[in-house]
Amino acid sequence: MNRILARLGVVLLALPVLLLVAVVAARIYFEHYLHSEAFRKSLGEAAAKSLNADSATFAPLEFDGGTVFGENFQATRGDGGAFSSLDADQLRASFDWHGLLRHTVQIDEMSVQRLNIEPPAAAAVEAHTAQSLSGAGPAAQGPLDGLKKGWTVDLRKAVISEANWQWSDKPGGGITGTALTLIPNGPGAWIIDAQGGTVALAGWPELDLDTASMRWQSPTLFINSAGLRNGASRLTVTGEIETRKAANLQVKFDGVDIRPLLTPDWRERLTGRLTGQANVDAPLGNGNAARQLTVSGSMALTEGVLTALPILDEIGTFTHTERFRRLELTKASADFTKSPDRLEVHNLVVESEGLIRVEGDYTVVNGQIDGNFEVGLTPATLQWIPGSQEVIFTDSHGGYRWTPMRLTGPVAHPHDDLTSRLVAATEKAVIKSVDGVEGTVKKTGQGLLDLLMH
Repeated sequence: MNRILARLGVVLLALPVLLLVAVVAARIYFEHYLHSEAFRKSLGEAAAKSLNADSATFAPLEFDGGTVFGENFQATRGDGGAFSSLDADQLRASFDWHGLLRHTVQIDEMSVQRLNIEPPAAAAVEAHTAQSLSGAGPAAQGPLDGLKKGWTVDLRKAVISEANWQWSDKPGGGITGTALTLIPNGPGAWIIDAQGGTVALAGWPELDLDTASMRWQSPTLFINSAGLRNGASRLTVTGEIETRKAANLQVKFDGVDIRPLLTPDWRERLTGRLTGQANVDAPLGNGNAARQLTVSGSMALTEGVLTALPILDEIGTFTHTERFRRLELTKASADFTKSPDRLEVHNLVVESEGLIRVEGDYTVVNGQIDGNFEVGLTPATLQWIPGSQEVIFTDSHGGYRWTPMRLTGPVAHPHDDLTSRLVAATEKAVIKSVDGVEGTVKKTGQGLLDLLMH
């Protein structure tokens, strides 16, 4: 019995040493494993599954205690999903190595110097959308969601100094140079803060991003608030984007320069800044082929000026009114609804106070305009068009003399029913006897209508 007790005592005394040796051996094993090609391969496989990528690879990793450094990470995806390639440079991560016991790569914080995301090809997107609609293929996962089998990646926070993301394989759509901070917010959900960078949209001037607060809950990106600017122009965007289905955004804009939005021949003729709000309903993917991009809202033009038009000089000469040569718009506003093949404008008001005011509604379909307007001119202006007040501009209110006008035909060269009435009225007036005046009246009337309606 004494021998048994003695041996037991030796074992009990040796047990702490054995445990210490086991812990050290385990730590050495894990450190050796962390530097092995097998671990790097497992880490790449975990990242590939989390990103639904075909492949993902890490450049050789360096460890310093609980911090790991990597020169590069690359992932590719050919199924038409969120990206075709993802390239990250200068990675630094703080991780808890105890998670390896659970086959979990627990990253407390990861920083990336530069992240480039390339979009999938259009053909791949179409195939991916068709597969999703048919119910075939794996269910979509959010970035770095937990995996059911094998290794998992548990990322607690990510900071990206420079993110560049092209969201279309066609030029003119993407964001460059923005800084991102991502924090998980439940299964498949992330809080995303963005700061700085440039947003490019085809057909629009580039916009600088101030800040954006967003939340990703697969498959929807919720935009709590995003502030954009271009010079003195300011835009605030809220709304949501549901992947491959639709985007519904609310945009408030203030001080937006109108010139980049105009056709080239009008950019030197009309100046001013737009203020208002718009709702944007945009289908995403072929699954919404029946829907169209629709933008609706209201806007007003401030600091509006019409100039550099030969017709303004003619009107100024004919009416003895110098203000027509540089027509300052004291008011210009309208409600609108725009789809790819139709424009509807309601409650249009265009006024140069003390000279002219136009009110009405119109539609443009396939380049053809159809509108009904009320045109008001001051009595002082009409005195230079004999017969107009007695026959045409017969209604009087608000300091103007009014007449209805119908406008139809091609937008570039519409036809109105007012010019002919003005000419007919002047034929009965004394001014007809003056050589060349009738032609001037007709030309001036037509030019004035072109000026107001384009």
